[in-house]
Amino acid sequence: MVPPYDQKKYSGVGAAIEYAVLHLKVENIVIIGHSCCGGIKGLMSIPDDGTTASDFIENWVKIGLPAKAKVKAECGNLNVTEQCTYLEKEAVNISLGNLLTYPFVREAVAKKTLSLKGGHYDFVKGSFELWSLDFGLSPSVSV
Repeated sequence: MVPPYDQKKYSGVGAAIEYAVLHLKVENIVIIGHSCCGGIKGLMSIPDDGTTASDFIENWVKIGLPAKAKVKAECGNLNVTEQCTYLEKEAVNISLGNLLTYPFVREAVAKKTLSLKGGHYDFVKGSFELWSLDFGLSPSVSV
């Protein structure tokens, strides 16, 4: 999961993304979720009151809380296993959106020098799904 831009809280992740975009000049970033994800199962099991039982894991997977809320609202009639499958993909979309909170990522996407893609690997079925989100950015967008 990619956290939102925060120079203090997620400086290690920010440093890796910044190095890739500004120094390595990567042209694509692909965020990939996968089937039977333990992190997603953990996210689904966090109580609605937000209490946590671990020092790091639950706070990390909480990055996906907006995805969990969307899946619960749209797929609440499905069983937990099916909800987790949807959440595996929606968490990828949250990470893609969070990438755009990094000013240098947003600028590169707006200039079309960087492309963001989402993917989901289902190792049970042996399938891979790849998608792009239309962020509606153009070079004239101020960042």
